[in-house]
Amino acid sequence: MLRSIYRSAYVVALVYMATDARAEGPVASDVKASMQCDRASEPGRVRCTVEARIEGGRTLAWADVEILSLPDFASALKGRIGPQDALSRDATGTKWALGLVARRSGQGEARARVRVVACEAARIGPVEADAGPPPPPLRCAPVTVLVKAQLVVGG
Repeated sequence: MLRSIYRSAYVVALVYMATDARAEGPVASDVKASMQCDRASEPGRVRCTVEARIEGGRTLAWADVEILSLPDFASALKGRIGPQDALSRDATGTKWALGLVARRSGQGEARARVRVVACEAARIGPVEADAGPPPPPLRCAPVTVLVKAQLVVGG
């Protein structure tokens, strides 16, 4: 019988915001992101998830995740996870899975950068034959959110 190397508990991520200087305050504060990693009982593969959400009636036009740093006992299978690699994606959120390899037991902090393009939600009104000029184009702004999670392997 195979013994599972993962516990069912998740380590809660500590999230802090860093916004792009070009982003407006309300847009940046509407983007929330988090990261969590499974706790592994022995060295091997470790799965982490990253999720980005936007509120305030805005949408996510594009998003990706870039791993910034890992503890010395772990390596990433990929350093960047793009929008095409997302587990799930809709107008207001995206979720990714990251694969890490732990070469030995230990604990440390994993850090990643979530980059999104946040846009105003499209305004759809009644269609009339003589509706006047077309609505202005959507305004979008880049937003960066730094996330981190505790990586625990063994012990």
